[in-house]
Amino acid sequence: MENLLAIDPGINVVYTINEPAAAGAYEALKSVGRENDVLIVSVDGGCPGVANIKAGVIGATSQQYPLLMASKGIEAIHAWAESGVRPANTPGKDFFDTGVKLVTDRPAAGVESIDTDEGTALCWG
Repeated sequence: MENLLAIDPGINVVYTINEPAAAGAYEALKSVGRENDVLIVSVDGGCPGVANIKAGVIGATSQQYPLLMASKGIEAIHAWAESGVRPANTPGKDFFDTGVKLVTDRPAAGVESIDTDEGTALCWG
């Protein structure tokens, strides 16, 4: 984040691949007094990340469900082994979608999301 700010000090949105990276970006922004004017969003949805949304460190995260992914994967392997037929993709997609929810306490109009209370009930880790 520090290197990015050196290249472009006007950055106003940061998207990270996980919440620890988002927290690190926040710390770098905080060190230059920019923590309140840059939107940070991430992916994962673990409990520490949801807590960081509640604390205002991260604006939103796309919450994944790894235990559901794993259980559905095992079910698919079992079904394939039993029948020899590959499980069907989710209609309209080229994969089986186990779902994702956007967690934020500052929802945008027209964007489906859940708040940190619901995100906390669904988080992992």
